[in-house]
Amino acid sequence: MEKIIIHIRPINWSQGDVYGIQLRLSGCSPTVRIDWGDGTVKTYCGNTIEESHIYPKDESLSFIITATVMSGSIDYVNPTGGDCSYELLDFSKAPSIREIVAQCCQTVILDNPNLEKLSLTINLADSYDLSRCPNLRFLEFQCEYDCECHILDLSECHKLESFSNRGYMSPMLRKITIANDAPLKYFDMTGHNLYPSCREAIHRIVERNGGVIVGEFEEEEEEEE
Repeated sequence: MEKIIIHIRPINWSQGDVYGIQLRLSGCSPTVRIDWGDGTVKTYCGNTIEESHIYPKDESLSFIITATVMSGSIDYVNPTGGDCSYELLDFSKAPSIREIVAQCCQTVILDNPNLEKLSLTINLADSYDLSRCPNLRFLEFQCEYDCECHILDLSECHKLESFSNRGYMSPMLRKITIANDAPLKYFDMTGHNLYPSCREAIHRIVERNGGVIVGEFEEEEEEEE
């Protein structure tokens, strides 16, 4: 049985003490059982699951949520909530997932050979390795402002077509490794002046594939005194 494991910690609940999860399932009579981590366990049926749960307003508590698929498989997952910090998101036990949206993550475990689309925001990592997602085609990657992510490894993503950020990419990011045979044709770096070696690698691959780079800072010409 496939399962997703999520560790959350409330920050201040100023947006409400409700945490939720969105799932799209496929297969015959898809069913998922969610253990909300506070003694509440419920079973939900259907191809689209959008459920939420109310927690105590106690910032000293943390919770482990487990969503176990009893029938069918997971196509899409999006953990959502108010002011929560996701201390751990483990998707490795659900290899069928094709699309993931994950925000405000400290640790994310991915081992998903069928994953095609990933939207990821990290706030604590010095490197990030997506080599276990060889079928990844569309990536949105963002770092929180104070995240010191140095390396993004896409070297085994041989099908990567599109790479964009959703608002911020860490200035600490000094190395982006992309497979030379990736069909990358679109890169959005709006608002970011990437480290020179990263820019050069991306330019080389995108230009070879006849693609486009948008939002790139233009080099300012030096004015003669």
